[in-house]
Amino acid sequence: MAGSVYVEVITSPNCVHSPRALRIARSIAKKRKEVVLMEVSIATSEGMERAREFEVTATPTIAVNGRVAFVGVPTPEQLESIICKEIRMEKERTSYFF
Repeated sequence: MAGSVYVEVITSPNCVHSPRALRIARSIAKKRKEVVLMEVSIATSEGMERAREFEVTATPTIAVNGRVAFVGVPTPEQLESIICKEIRMEKERTSYFF
């Protein structure tokens, strides 16, 4: 969807910090309609593959629009700042190349 910002929170069921990172991302996604939030669990084969693509070495890892933005748990302000920057960039985009 054009104008959307995709946030992927890569989690592990064994990571005590993953739930907190996911809560922070969910709270921001609730406030911002442009945010498409996905939890990517390394407990699944699809999640492991996505983690390999990002070269994840620790969880949680948060990717924003296909780029790793944080390893660990960001503050809500840090994550929202990155998301706001991406929203501005999406609004200014005039074309898409794939």
